[in-house]
Amino acid sequence: MRVEVRLYATFVQYAPTRRAGDAFDVQLEDTSTVIDLIRKLGIPAAEVHLAIVNGRIVHDRLLRVSEADRIGLFPPVGGG
Repeated sequence: MRVEVRLYATFVQYAPTRRAGDAFDVQLEDTSTVIDLIRKLGIPAAEVHLAIVNGRIVHDRLLRVSEADRIGLFPPVGGG
């Protein structure tokens, strides 16, 4: 199945375009979860602070994703 992914802040290093927020497709197995996607991208799971699936914050990393889901991943960010 195909999902659309957007990576933000320091996670751009894992994105093919190396630009924050650019969408790219990732192929996953039909039974894949959010954590499976994170692992496939090579992002250390402990570094993912926020996952958004189809506009909703997801706390359960074992949530199954579906064909054409839109997923955004964010590390912890700070500012002031």
